[in-house]
Order: sequence, then C-alpha cells, then structure tokens
Amino acid sequence: MSKVVIFNGSPRKNGYTSKLLAQVANGAKSKGAEVIEFNLNDPGIRGCQGCLYCRLHDGCAVNDYLQPMYEAIEDADAIVFGSPIYGYQISGQAKIWLDRTFPMVGDGFAARHPGKKAITIFAQGSPNPEIAAEGIKTVSNIFARYGWKVEDSILCCGTTNFHSEKFEMYNSGLQKFEELSVRAFKDGISLVK
Repeated sequence: MSKVVIFNGSPRKNGYTSKLLAQVANGAKSKGAEVIEFNLNDPGIRGCQGCLYCRLHDGCAVNDYLQPMYEAIEDADAIVFGSPIYGYQISGQAKIWLDRTFPMVGDGFAARHPGKKAITIFAQGSPNPEIAAEGIKTVSNIFARYGWKVEDSILCCGTTNFHSEKFEMYNSGLQKFEELSVRAFKDGISLVK
C-alpha cells in the first residue's frame, strides 16, 4: 500500500491551501493509499533548537507534535506540502516545519530518504504569480536537496477580494479554483504506485 504524508502550513482550516491539500488526499485515498496528515498550525510544535542532534541521528531531539513525522517520512512514498504565501514567503508555521526537516540530510548533506515523489500547493491573495516565485523556489530547492522529486506545484492566485479607494477589486480568478481542485485530485492519484 502506498503511503502519502501531507504537511499543511495554513492556519486556516477551510482556506484554499487546505482545500487543495484535501483534494490531493482524496485522490490518493481513492486509489487505496494510506494518508497521514500533519497540521503545522498545531500549538504543540517547537522550532529547530540548533542542537545538531540530527547530525548524528536520523531524527530530531525535540519531542513534540512533529516527532512522529520523521518515521512517517521515512516510510512514505510521497510527500505533499502546502502553504499560503504571506509577504512573498511561506507561512511562519511552514517555515518552522521546513527548519525541522533538516534531519532529512546527513553527513556531507547527503539525502537520508531520497526517491520520494512530492506535490506542493501554494495559495495567495494577490493575483500576481510572481509574488510567490521566491517562496516556491526555496521549497523546491530544499526538496531537491532531500532527493524528493516535485511532480507538480500548484499555485492558486487571487484568493482575496480586496477593495479600497486606492486599489481596484481583485479579479479573484477563483473560477480557476475548480480547475486547480481537479488537478490536485489527479495529483493525489498520481502519487499512488
């Protein structure tokens, strides 16, 4: 049975990031995959302590909500990660998680658990996809260092209907959200062996 681990870096349970991640999960489950999900907004998550325990061990010394993720990642066939874009970068919750994935590399920064498929999901209020470009590139580069192949990266733009006298109302582009939902579901299917 294929195993898929999902990491949700959104503080919004019903936000666009969460909805698209749910579609990936549904797609994977429809093909019989076991899906494990981690909510990165959980208050029981601590940041990296810089203790370097992970340089000598395959895992982390911090015993918190994320501790089980190391075994889940090792056992997984695929990793799915999602985050909203805040201020041109992934959310703070997602950044803490990304720091805590440092044990994915060992001596000489060699990947400890390579060969995983990956899907990334991002959502942002701005309709301009360039806003997310650097944040997405950072995540993609780190995943490449871990030996994880990003099969697809979905960016949902224009999620905020913003209006003031200085700005026009965003053309939310959410008609495309349905297309992205279908794409996310198909991505979930593609993760299953």
